[in-house]
Amino acid sequence: MTCLPFKIALGPYTLAVGFVDRSDLTDRRRRACINLELGRIELRSDLRDMQLVEAFFDCLVRLSHFSKGCQQGCVEEAYTHSFATGMVEFAQRNPRAWLWFNLILGKSLKTPARLDRVVRGALTTPPPMPRRILVRGRPIMLRSIPKSETGSAFGWYHFSRREAQLYRGLTGANLAVVALHEITHAVHHVYAVKERDRHVNFRRAQVQGWLNIVKRNPGVWRWLAWVISFPQDASLMPTLRRSA
Repeated sequence: MTCLPFKIALGPYTLAVGFVDRSDLTDRRRRACINLELGRIELRSDLRDMQLVEAFFDCLVRLSHFSKGCQQGCVEEAYTHSFATGMVEFAQRNPRAWLWFNLILGKSLKTPARLDRVVRGALTTPPPMPRRILVRGRPIMLRSIPKSETGSAFGWYHFSRREAQLYRGLTGANLAVVALHEITHAVHHVYAVKERDRHVNFRRAQVQGWLNIVKRNPGVWRWLAWVISFPQDASLMPTLRRSA
């Protein structure tokens, strides 16, 4: 295996990441494999561009759910929060892998975007929170709400309105987790995932749904990537700006 210059740590697992010939994959039917016995993530060596992004992202989603004990039989809320916390943990604990992922993701878009500049901190001002997201062609609204509308939660997804709502007082890593959480509810809704669905259906909806969001709404990912990368400065309050 030709290893990349980083490992991935999620939950109790630390795995090397590298490219492997198809004949040497743990499961030759897959584009990528998680081999816990050998402590590695295997990416098929011929993968390029969006195929590589999707294979790597699928491994992240699978490892996030496995490391958090989210498996067949868990409800939709558990899969939603497992994904959200797993992505933030991935970025926090693996900054080199997070940078690499955003670099190849940005290069693989139909209109290439320098997403690596976002996570490097090269932007002079934080990206604004988007107001509208397209998920599989369907518009989802994103709105910040006051404490009086939040009840006992930090955010909501309103199914009939197709609207993700975030408490406007959110800051730090909690903002990233809640934003990912509520938008993932929208992804599950659009992909018709049921409350108690098959594990593979949750995983497929999350991988395909989020990559669809990035392709159709790169500005949404720019905002989320910045919030995830700089939790010390993340806020929904427009008067707060990143420190120099």
